Amino acid sequence: MLIKISKLKTFIKQIILTEYTDEEAELMTDVILFGELSGKPSHGLLRLLKENFGVFIDGKREKPHYIHKTKVSTLIDSKGNPGFLVGPLAMQEVIKLAKKNGVGIVGTKKSINTTGAISYYCEKIARENLLCIIFPQSYPLIAPFNSKTALFGTNPIGFGIPADPKPIIFDMSTAAIAWGTVMKHQIENVPLPENVAIDQRGELTTDPKKAKATLAFGASYKGSGLAMMVEIFGGLWTGASYGGNHIENGHGNLFMAFSPDLLNDTETFKKHAEELVEILHSKKTKDNKKLRIPGENALTIRDNHLEKGVIEINDAMIEKLKERFDISL
Repeated sequence: MLIKISKLKTFIKQIILTEYTDEEAELMTDVILFGELSGKPSHGLLRLLKENFGVFIDGKREKPHYIHKTKVSTLIDSKGNPGFLVGPLAMQEVIKLAKKNGVGIVGTKKSINTTGAISYYCEKIARENLLCIIFPQSYPLIAPFNSKTALFGTNPIGFGIPADPKPIIFDMSTAAIAWGTVMKHQIENVPLPENVAIDQRGELTTDPKKAKATLAFGASYKGSGLAMMVEIFGGLWTGASYGGNHIENGHGNLFMAFSPDLLNDTETFKKHAEELVEILHSKKTKDNKKLRIPGENALTIRDNHLEKGVIEINDAMIEKLKERFDISL
């Protein structure tokens, strides 16, 4: 189904407004829309389905509390809100701190589920002329190297670097496959790739409905190590859950932002970042195609969609949402 992006945005916001305020819906709509436009559907419309760990939650939620503040840091008690709302709030706070003090560190705890596509936040922060690192932590879904059960969250890592004409973005899951992608395969009844997930017995499976955990990135101890570091920084440090313990403290996130002026002036830094990209693009490749910069593809896909003004959306997903929320498109 080919849909105008403006109509899709309105459709998404109308759905979110069934349970949230206009201000909350505006923040979450942009994150959901970015997931679809950037080729990350596992963080797009899928997250509007109530059973898919997204915008809608079953438990009680309250207004997030900013409970611990220093000159350069803030800890947010998310009060049971979804990550799709908590992420934008943490992003706004870390930008404010870093622009005022050169450094901003924002931790969150007690959110429910994922913050969505980390590239969204990395780009927003980088466009404020700030470098950033983001560590989102979640409930156990990664089985560490040689383990038969999950211990760490899917725990992505995101980096944003200010540069012209657009930021350098790198966003990767420390899991062999994002859990949102597993859920997407479950809905579409499509087999998983080989060697990315295990069933309840700890055996490899390609059946998305039997998948109980993913392997770590690269199915290696290095991937396990990265997942563990996110667990520590995003979960343990922020007071959230970690390693399957203290589940009552919910998901955690760590947003860090830095002004280039701490070590270099901003314009020189951005110029050198642009030069680095140009150097990488100039290098010869085996297939004679332009060398792709990490994260570049997602922003290119998004920009192409915005230029066209339309996007192709899975018909079944749209119909399911229209039926469930009784909202027309």
